[in-house]
Amino acid sequence: MSDAELKELVASLAVTQRETDRQMQETDRQMQETDRRMQETDRRMQETDLKIKALSELFTGQWGKLVEALMRPGTVKLFKQRGVNVTQMTEARSGYDAQGRELEVDMTLVNGGSIVVVEIKTTCKPDDVAWHLEKLGRFKEVFREYRDWEVQGAMAALKYEGASDRYAYRNGLWVLKCLDGITDIANDPTFKAKVF
Repeated sequence: MSDAELKELVASLAVTQRETDRQMQETDRQMQETDRRMQETDRRMQETDLKIKALSELFTGQWGKLVEALMRPGTVKLFKQRGVNVTQMTEARSGYDAQGRELEVDMTLVNGGSIVVVEIKTTCKPDDVAWHLEKLGRFKEVFREYRDWEVQGAMAALKYEGASDRYAYRNGLWVLKCLDGITDIANDPTFKAKVF
């Protein structure tokens, strides 16, 4: 190979190398832009997730209030028909036990020296019944004004899953169901509620 050919080859390689360098810089710039866009997409997705979570919590909270509103009308009358002479109904209330644990109840029905503590669910599952039974066991500790009262429990729901209505019934709880906007007590007329 002659010196002229060698110089031409080196010059050609230099041009090729500069073009390769330029292409690599362009690729690097494009990758940085892609990375920036991906980070922006991640940020927007996180914002969207937060908005969806907030909407879900709003919907769930409002849905729960709707279910409670559906269950309340007529409840006093139903219990009076079953011999529980309700004189007062309270909505959600909460209190704290000696360990500082909060206990919240959705509704109470007062009858002189007895009280029915009602847990209201859109969809009641066996775990909900178990949790309500545990709360009933702590009720007098938290709401000390009822410590000498007879405490009964009730589950109220639009839908019962996993035989949770039978579970509640077998554990001595009143079972309220709402069908077509009408609440009814599902327990048979001879039912005797458990006293906690």
